[in-house]
Amino acid sequence: MKTLFLVALTFVNFVSAKAFVVYDTTPYWPIVTATVGGLGPGQSSTIAETFVAPTGPAVTLNNFSFNTESYYPLYGGVASLHLRAFVFAWSGSLTGHGGGAVGNALYLSPSFVFSPPPRPGGWVPLTASIGGNGLTLNPGQNYVMGFTLSDPVDYAASQGDIEFQSVPARNPNYNPPPIPASVDFGSGGAVWLNNGNNFTALNTTIWDTWGDIGVMAFTAHFTVVPEPTIVILSVLGAVFILFQVRQSDRQAIR
Repeated sequence: MKTLFLVALTFVNFVSAKAFVVYDTTPYWPIVTATVGGLGPGQSSTIAETFVAPTGPAVTLNNFSFNTESYYPLYGGVASLHLRAFVFAWSGSLTGHGGGAVGNALYLSPSFVFSPPPRPGGWVPLTASIGGNGLTLNPGQNYVMGFTLSDPVDYAASQGDIEFQSVPARNPNYNPPPIPASVDFGSGGAVWLNNGNNFTALNTTIWDTWGDIGVMAFTAHFTVVPEPTIVILSVLGAVFILFQVRQSDRQAIR
């Protein structure tokens, strides 16, 4: 009876186990200190990062962030942008020109005001916290996450521009590349759309990204449930160990 209880407890522990996956390119930005900008009225209205969702039976995106600072007004001015964070499915090339967001927004935040410190050295994270149990994604599928001020009300209320840290992940001029080949950052790239105050263009047009400039300096946190086979093998292993212990106890009594 005690053995069965231990087996059941082990099974519950393994089934409830979750893994946390983090895409993080921010440690590699100081190697090249590249930037992409600006996001603001009269400039690009939308900037984002494409990515491939992690693998596993159940994947959720919990939050993501880009590093940014105020770029305009010049000489110490601070931008004031009314932004919305979003996540869409993505179709077409993950890097460079030729792709775009498709379907309805999987996540769209309420409007919020963002005013990062001015350049130089004003870098702070621009963060989207999805909340709740996170956003459920299809494992291994293509997505785009980012920020836009293209809602007409947000666009009219925004002033100034901001710029972002970027990392030229696949640039052949860097040998070795800034991001080691062993680092999984989602296999995507920085993308943008000059859609003014036309919010509906987000998922109805090919984006304006003209080339592969690399990736945003970004972080994204995911929760991934492990493969069922791993759980089953772990439980079977626990059962085998308990059985061996039980047999040893019986032999010792004899």
